[in-house]
Amino acid sequence: MRQDAAGGVKGRRYGAAFFMTESRRYPVLRLVVGRLLGALPTLWVVVTLSFLLVRLAPGGPFDDEQRLPAAVKANLDRAYGLDRPLPEQYLRYLKGLVHGDLGPSLRLRDRRVADLVREGLPVSLTLGGLALGLALVLGLSGGVLSAYRRGRAWDRLLALASVLAVGLPPYVMAPLLVWAFAVTAGWLPVAGWEAGRPLDLVLPVIALALPTAGSVLRIMRACVLDVLDSPAILAARARGLAPIRVLWGYVLPASLSPVLAYLGGAAAGLLGGSLVVESVFGLPGMGRFLVEGALNRDYTLVLGKVIVYAVLVLMLNLGADLAILALNPRLHEQRSQA
Repeated sequence: MRQDAAGGVKGRRYGAAFFMTESRRYPVLRLVVGRLLGALPTLWVVVTLSFLLVRLAPGGPFDDEQRLPAAVKANLDRAYGLDRPLPEQYLRYLKGLVHGDLGPSLRLRDRRVADLVREGLPVSLTLGGLALGLALVLGLSGGVLSAYRRGRAWDRLLALASVLAVGLPPYVMAPLLVWAFAVTAGWLPVAGWEAGRPLDLVLPVIALALPTAGSVLRIMRACVLDVLDSPAILAARARGLAPIRVLWGYVLPASLSPVLAYLGGAAAGLLGGSLVVESVFGLPGMGRFLVEGALNRDYTLVLGKVIVYAVLVLMLNLGADLAILALNPRLHEQRSQA
Protein backbone atom coordinates (compact mmCIF):
# COMPACT_ATOMS: atom_id res chain seq x y z
CA MET A 1 0.00 0.00 0.00
CA ARG A 2 1.13 3.57 -0.69
CA GLN A 3 1.34 6.52 1.63
CA ASP A 4 -0.23 9.88 0.91
CA ALA A 5 1.40 13.27 1.43
CA ALA A 6 0.26 13.45 5.05
CA GLY A 7 1.96 10.16 5.87
CA GLY A 8 -1.25 8.19 6.08
CA VAL A 9 -1.82 4.84 4.46
CA LYS A 10 -3.78 4.83 1.25
CA GLY A 11 -6.29 2.09 0.77
CA ARG A 12 -8.46 0.26 3.21
CA ARG A 13 -8.22 1.04 6.93
CA TYR A 14 -8.97 -1.49 9.62
CA GLY A 15 -9.80 -1.62 13.30
CA ALA A 16 -9.95 1.49 15.48
CA ALA A 17 -8.61 3.81 12.77
CA PHE A 18 -11.37 2.80 10.39
CA PHE A 19 -14.05 3.25 13.06
CA MET A 20 -12.76 6.69 14.07
CA THR A 21 -12.67 7.85 10.45
CA GLU A 22 -16.14 6.55 9.65
CA SER A 23 -17.57 7.91 12.92
CA ARG A 24 -16.45 11.42 11.98
CA ARG A 25 -18.27 11.07 8.69
CA TYR A 26 -21.34 9.47 10.25
CA PRO A 27 -22.03 10.96 13.69
CA VAL A 28 -25.10 8.75 14.15
CA LEU A 29 -22.89 5.65 13.80
CA ARG A 30 -20.50 6.94 16.44
CA LEU A 31 -23.33 7.81 18.81
CA VAL A 32 -25.14 4.47 18.44
CA VAL A 33 -21.99 2.33 18.73
CA GLY A 34 -20.75 4.34 21.71
CA ARG A 35 -24.05 4.06 23.54
CA LEU A 36 -24.33 0.33 22.86
CA LEU A 37 -20.80 -0.32 24.10
CA GLY A 38 -21.53 1.71 27.22
CA ALA A 39 -24.82 -0.13 27.78
CA LEU A 40 -23.15 -3.51 28.24
CA PRO A 41 -21.31 -2.72 31.51
CA THR A 42 -24.35 -0.77 32.72
CA LEU A 43 -26.60 -3.78 32.20
CA TRP A 44 -24.05 -6.03 33.92
CA VAL A 45 -24.05 -3.75 36.97
CA VAL A 46 -27.87 -3.67 37.01
CA VAL A 47 -28.09 -7.46 36.77
CA THR A 48 -25.46 -8.01 39.47
CA LEU A 49 -26.91 -5.55 41.97
CA SER A 50 -30.46 -6.76 41.37
CA PHE A 51 -29.43 -10.39 41.77
CA LEU A 52 -27.70 -9.68 45.09
CA LEU A 53 -30.49 -7.48 46.45
CA VAL A 54 -33.31 -9.93 45.76
CA ARG A 55 -31.31 -12.81 47.22
CA LEU A 56 -30.31 -10.88 50.34
CA ALA A 57 -33.89 -9.84 51.10
CA PRO A 58 -35.49 -11.80 53.95
CA GLY A 59 -37.77 -14.67 53.06
CA GLY A 60 -37.90 -16.90 50.03
CA PRO A 61 -40.21 -17.83 47.17
CA PHE A 62 -41.53 -20.91 48.98
CA ASP A 63 -42.07 -19.38 52.43
CA ASP A 64 -45.86 -19.59 52.41
CA GLU A 65 -48.16 -18.87 55.30
CA GLN A 66 -48.58 -22.61 55.65
CA ARG A 67 -45.01 -23.82 55.98
CA LEU A 68 -44.06 -26.55 53.52
CA PRO A 69 -42.60 -29.82 54.76
CA ALA A 70 -38.81 -29.76 54.77
CA ALA A 71 -38.57 -32.52 52.16
CA VAL A 72 -40.93 -30.73 49.75
CA LYS A 73 -39.08 -27.42 50.16
CA ALA A 74 -35.75 -29.16 49.59
CA ASN A 75 -37.07 -30.69 46.36
CA LEU A 76 -38.29 -27.30 45.13
CA ASP A 77 -34.95 -25.67 45.95
CA ARG A 78 -33.16 -28.45 44.08
CA ALA A 79 -35.48 -28.19 41.07
CA TYR A 80 -34.83 -24.46 40.67
CA GLY A 81 -31.15 -24.57 41.65
CA LEU A 82 -31.65 -22.61 44.86
CA ASP A 83 -29.70 -25.17 46.87
CA ARG A 84 -26.45 -24.31 45.06
CA PRO A 85 -23.94 -21.72 46.31
CA LEU A 86 -24.84 -18.13 45.48
CA PRO A 87 -21.86 -17.56 43.09
CA GLU A 88 -22.85 -20.66 41.12
CA GLN A 89 -26.47 -19.47 40.91
CA TYR A 90 -25.24 -16.09 39.67
CA LEU A 91 -23.05 -17.61 36.95
CA ARG A 92 -25.85 -19.93 35.82
CA TYR A 93 -28.24 -17.00 35.59
CA LEU A 94 -25.74 -14.96 33.56
CA LYS A 95 -25.22 -17.92 31.21
CA GLY A 96 -28.93 -18.22 30.60
CA LEU A 97 -29.27 -14.46 30.19
CA VAL A 98 -26.60 -14.43 27.47
CA HIS A 99 -28.73 -16.95 25.57
CA GLY A 100 -31.86 -14.85 26.05
CA ASP A 101 -33.36 -17.05 28.78
CA LEU A 102 -34.86 -15.11 31.71
CA GLY A 103 -35.66 -18.34 33.52
CA PRO A 104 -38.90 -19.78 34.93
CA SER A 105 -41.15 -18.01 37.37
CA LEU A 106 -40.70 -19.47 40.86
CA ARG A 107 -44.27 -18.84 41.98
CA LEU A 108 -46.31 -19.03 38.76
CA ARG A 109 -46.06 -22.69 37.90
CA ASP A 110 -45.22 -23.66 34.32
CA ARG A 111 -44.73 -20.01 33.31
CA ARG A 112 -41.54 -18.56 31.86
CA VAL A 113 -40.53 -15.01 32.70
CA ALA A 114 -40.12 -14.24 28.99
CA ASP A 115 -43.77 -15.19 28.43
CA LEU A 116 -44.88 -12.87 31.24
CA VAL A 117 -42.80 -10.08 29.72
CA ARG A 118 -44.44 -10.59 26.34
CA GLU A 119 -47.86 -10.39 27.98
CA GLY A 120 -47.24 -7.25 30.03
CA LEU A 121 -44.85 -5.29 27.82
CA PRO A 122 -47.43 -4.14 25.21
CA VAL A 123 -49.67 -2.75 27.95
CA SER A 124 -46.78 -0.94 29.67
CA LEU A 125 -45.43 0.45 26.40
CA THR A 126 -48.89 1.67 25.41
CA LEU A 127 -49.40 3.33 28.78
CA GLY A 128 -45.92 4.88 28.85
CA GLY A 129 -46.01 6.00 25.21
CA LEU A 130 -49.38 7.69 25.55
CA ALA A 131 -48.33 9.31 28.82
CA LEU A 132 -45.11 10.62 27.28
CA GLY A 133 -46.98 11.96 24.25
CA LEU A 134 -49.56 13.70 26.42
CA ALA A 135 -46.84 15.13 28.67
CA LEU A 136 -45.02 16.56 25.64
CA VAL A 137 -48.18 18.09 24.16
CA LEU A 138 -49.21 19.71 27.45
CA GLY A 139 -45.71 20.70 28.51
CA LEU A 140 -44.48 22.14 25.22
CA SER A 141 -47.65 24.06 24.42
CA GLY A 142 -47.98 25.28 28.00
CA GLY A 143 -44.34 26.36 28.13
CA VAL A 144 -44.58 28.34 24.89
CA LEU A 145 -47.85 29.99 25.96
CA SER A 146 -46.45 30.85 29.39
CA ALA A 147 -43.32 32.40 27.88
CA TYR A 148 -45.24 34.47 25.33
CA ARG A 149 -47.62 35.64 28.09
CA ARG A 150 -44.85 36.37 30.56
CA GLY A 151 -46.13 38.14 33.68
CA ARG A 152 -49.78 37.90 32.66
CA ALA A 153 -52.68 35.84 34.00
CA TRP A 154 -51.96 32.85 31.74
CA ASP A 155 -48.35 32.77 32.92
CA ARG A 156 -49.33 32.75 36.60
CA LEU A 157 -52.06 30.15 36.05
CA LEU A 158 -49.74 27.80 34.16
CA ALA A 159 -47.01 28.27 36.77
CA LEU A 160 -49.44 27.20 39.49
CA ALA A 161 -50.61 24.22 37.41
CA SER A 162 -47.01 23.08 36.83
CA VAL A 163 -46.22 23.26 40.56
CA LEU A 164 -49.29 21.18 41.42
CA ALA A 165 -48.54 18.66 38.67
CA VAL A 166 -44.94 18.16 39.81
CA GLY A 167 -45.83 18.15 43.50
CA LEU A 168 -48.53 15.47 43.24
CA PRO A 169 -46.95 12.09 42.36
CA PRO A 170 -48.93 9.48 40.40
CA TYR A 171 -49.89 7.50 43.51
CA VAL A 172 -51.61 10.64 44.85
CA MET A 173 -52.98 11.85 41.53
CA ALA A 174 -54.50 8.49 40.58
CA PRO A 175 -56.98 8.24 43.52
CA LEU A 176 -57.95 11.90 43.05
CA LEU A 177 -58.72 11.32 39.37
CA VAL A 178 -60.69 8.16 40.18
CA TRP A 179 -62.75 10.01 42.79
CA ALA A 180 -63.43 12.99 40.51
CA PHE A 181 -64.09 11.38 37.12
CA ALA A 182 -65.06 7.78 37.92
CA VAL A 183 -66.78 7.74 41.31
CA THR A 184 -68.34 11.24 41.38
CA ALA A 185 -68.97 12.03 37.71
CA GLY A 186 -69.22 8.44 36.46
CA TRP A 187 -67.63 9.32 33.13
CA LEU A 188 -64.80 6.78 33.14
CA PRO A 189 -64.16 3.27 34.52
CA VAL A 190 -62.73 3.07 38.03
CA ALA A 191 -60.23 0.34 37.16
CA GLY A 192 -59.79 -2.81 35.12
CA TRP A 193 -58.62 -3.67 31.66
CA GLU A 194 -60.45 -4.84 28.59
CA ALA A 195 -58.59 -5.11 25.32
CA GLY A 196 -59.89 -2.67 22.74
CA ARG A 197 -61.57 -0.35 25.26
CA PRO A 198 -59.63 2.97 25.19
CA LEU A 199 -61.53 4.41 28.17
CA ASP A 200 -59.59 2.10 30.50
CA LEU A 201 -56.40 4.00 29.70
CA VAL A 202 -57.65 7.58 30.07
CA LEU A 203 -57.19 8.01 33.83
CA PRO A 204 -53.93 6.00 34.05
CA VAL A 205 -52.37 8.00 31.21
CA ILE A 206 -53.38 11.33 32.78
CA ALA A 207 -52.14 10.31 36.24
CA LEU A 208 -48.80 9.21 34.79
CA ALA A 209 -48.35 12.14 32.40
CA LEU A 210 -49.11 15.15 34.63
CA PRO A 211 -45.85 15.24 36.71
CA THR A 212 -43.73 14.98 33.56
CA ALA A 213 -45.87 17.57 31.80
CA GLY A 214 -45.29 20.02 34.67
CA SER A 215 -41.52 19.59 34.45
CA VAL A 216 -41.50 19.91 30.65
CA LEU A 217 -43.58 23.09 30.91
CA ARG A 218 -41.11 24.73 33.29
CA ILE A 219 -38.08 23.73 31.18
CA MET A 220 -39.72 24.86 27.95
CA ARG A 221 -40.77 28.19 29.42
CA ALA A 222 -37.23 28.97 30.58
CA CYS A 223 -35.74 27.96 27.22
CA VAL A 224 -38.24 29.99 25.19
CA LEU A 225 -37.62 33.07 27.34
CA ASP A 226 -33.87 32.78 26.75
CA VAL A 227 -34.38 32.40 23.00
CA LEU A 228 -36.83 35.30 22.77
CA ASP A 229 -34.22 37.63 24.27
CA SER A 230 -31.46 36.47 21.89
CA PRO A 231 -30.09 38.70 19.08
CA ALA A 232 -31.23 36.23 16.41
CA ILE A 233 -34.89 36.62 17.37
CA LEU A 234 -34.60 40.39 17.62
CA ALA A 235 -33.08 40.44 14.13
CA ALA A 236 -35.84 38.18 12.76
CA ARG A 237 -38.50 40.47 14.17
CA ALA A 238 -36.70 43.51 12.78
CA ARG A 239 -36.87 41.95 9.31
CA GLY A 240 -40.65 41.86 9.65
CA LEU A 241 -41.11 38.08 9.84
CA ALA A 242 -44.54 36.89 10.94
CA PRO A 243 -44.75 35.78 14.61
CA ILE A 244 -45.77 32.25 13.67
CA ARG A 245 -42.76 31.96 11.35
CA VAL A 246 -40.45 33.21 14.10
CA LEU A 247 -41.93 30.63 16.46
CA TRP A 248 -41.62 27.63 14.15
CA GLY A 249 -38.44 28.63 12.36
CA TYR A 250 -36.34 30.06 15.20
CA VAL A 251 -37.81 29.71 18.69
CA LEU A 252 -38.84 26.05 18.76
CA PRO A 253 -35.69 24.54 17.14
CA ALA A 254 -33.48 26.47 19.56
CA SER A 255 -35.58 25.59 22.61
CA LEU A 256 -36.19 21.88 22.16
CA SER A 257 -32.70 20.51 22.86
CA PRO A 258 -32.90 20.88 26.69
CA VAL A 259 -36.36 19.30 26.67
CA LEU A 260 -35.13 16.34 24.64
CA ALA A 261 -32.16 15.94 26.99
CA TYR A 262 -34.59 15.81 29.91
CA LEU A 263 -36.74 13.15 28.26
CA GLY A 264 -34.25 10.35 28.93
CA GLY A 265 -34.61 10.78 32.68
CA ALA A 266 -38.31 11.54 32.32
CA ALA A 267 -38.82 8.20 30.59
CA ALA A 268 -37.22 6.45 33.56
CA GLY A 269 -39.60 8.34 35.84
CA LEU A 270 -42.57 7.28 33.75
CA LEU A 271 -41.48 3.65 33.93
CA GLY A 272 -41.12 3.91 37.69
CA GLY A 273 -44.48 5.62 38.04
CA SER A 274 -46.17 2.98 35.91
CA LEU A 275 -45.45 0.40 38.64
CA VAL A 276 -47.87 2.16 40.97
CA VAL A 277 -50.35 3.28 38.32
CA GLU A 278 -50.75 -0.22 36.88
CA SER A 279 -51.33 -1.62 40.37
CA VAL A 280 -53.87 1.09 41.28
CA PHE A 281 -55.89 0.69 38.08
CA GLY A 282 -55.50 -3.08 37.77
CA LEU A 283 -53.72 -2.99 34.41
CA PRO A 284 -51.99 -6.25 33.38
CA GLY A 285 -48.69 -4.55 32.61
CA MET A 286 -45.12 -5.28 33.63
CA GLY A 287 -45.34 -3.06 36.69
CA ARG A 288 -48.11 -5.13 38.21
CA PHE A 289 -46.14 -8.34 37.69
CA LEU A 290 -43.05 -6.72 39.19
CA VAL A 291 -44.91 -5.67 42.34
CA GLU A 292 -46.44 -9.13 42.73
CA GLY A 293 -43.07 -10.77 42.14
CA ALA A 294 -41.41 -8.60 44.78
CA LEU A 295 -44.12 -9.40 47.32
CA ASN A 296 -43.88 -13.15 46.58
CA ARG A 297 -40.05 -13.21 46.47
CA ASP A 298 -40.18 -14.47 42.89
CA TYR A 299 -36.49 -13.90 42.17
CA THR A 300 -36.43 -14.63 38.46
CA LEU A 301 -39.60 -12.63 37.77
CA VAL A 302 -38.24 -9.55 39.56
CA LEU A 303 -34.86 -9.85 37.83
CA GLY A 304 -36.44 -10.27 34.41
CA LYS A 305 -38.67 -7.23 34.82
CA VAL A 306 -35.80 -5.07 36.13
CA ILE A 307 -33.60 -6.06 33.18
CA VAL A 308 -36.34 -5.20 30.68
CA TYR A 309 -36.90 -1.84 32.37
CA ALA A 310 -33.16 -1.12 32.26
CA VAL A 311 -33.01 -1.93 28.54
CA LEU A 312 -36.01 0.33 27.88
CA VAL A 313 -34.39 3.21 29.77
CA LEU A 314 -31.13 2.82 27.82
CA MET A 315 -33.01 2.71 24.51
CA LEU A 316 -35.05 5.79 25.39
CA ASN A 317 -31.90 7.68 26.33
CA LEU A 318 -30.37 6.70 23.00
CA GLY A 319 -33.50 7.88 21.20
CA ALA A 320 -33.34 11.23 23.00
CA ASP A 321 -29.67 11.64 22.02
CA LEU A 322 -30.46 10.83 18.39
CA ALA A 323 -33.28 13.39 18.40
CA ILE A 324 -30.93 16.05 19.82
CA LEU A 325 -28.33 15.20 17.17
CA ALA A 326 -30.93 15.47 14.41
CA LEU A 327 -32.14 18.80 15.77
CA ASN A 328 -28.68 20.27 16.35
CA PRO A 329 -25.93 18.55 14.31
CA ARG A 330 -23.37 21.15 15.42
CA LEU A 331 -23.55 19.73 18.92
CA HIS A 332 -21.78 16.59 17.69
CA GLU A 333 -19.02 18.66 16.12
CA GLN A 334 -18.48 20.53 19.38
CA ARG A 335 -18.25 17.27 21.33
CA SER A 336 -15.81 15.81 18.80
CA GLN A 337 -13.51 18.83 19.03
CA ALA A 338 -13.64 18.91 22.86
